[in-house]
Amino acid sequence: MCKKIFVYGTLMEDFYNYNYYLKGKVIKREYARTKGELYHLTKEGYPAMVKGDDYVYGELIVVKDFGKTLKILDQLEGFYKEKNEKNEYNRVVKEIEVLKNNTKHKAYVYEYNAKSKDELKEKEVYIPNGDWRRFMEKEKAKVI
Repeated sequence: MCKKIFVYGTLMEDFYNYNYYLKGKVIKREYARTKGELYHLTKEGYPAMVKGDDYVYGELIVVKDFGKTLKILDQLEGFYKEKNEKNEYNRVVKEIEVLKNNTKHKAYVYEYNAKSKDELKEKEVYIPNGDWRRFMEKEKAKVI
């Protein structure tokens, strides 16, 4: 069983869901990346990763009370069970590369359950650099 989770959005350190769901539970954090395409869901205000050949950047984390924490994150991400069409996100195991030493690890990742990739491309904001933190910093700078 996988014991690591790759997060790339609101569950990263200093974002609101990290503070609510993960603060005080993270044993280890490493900056990392995985293959995929990243979009910003404008109405919802959070990112969605789907399968793709780009890189998506985030954090590889190890948490206390892994099973309990995973159940809580499943609820947050709208994951009910594998291959459930009602899932907002599917929890999958992917290969993750740690940036500081290029080591590869298997970890759980929440991939968006898009009805169609074309519809996602038409309606949402594609993030070509795969870095939602940088995207949000630029969005915040536009407001100031």
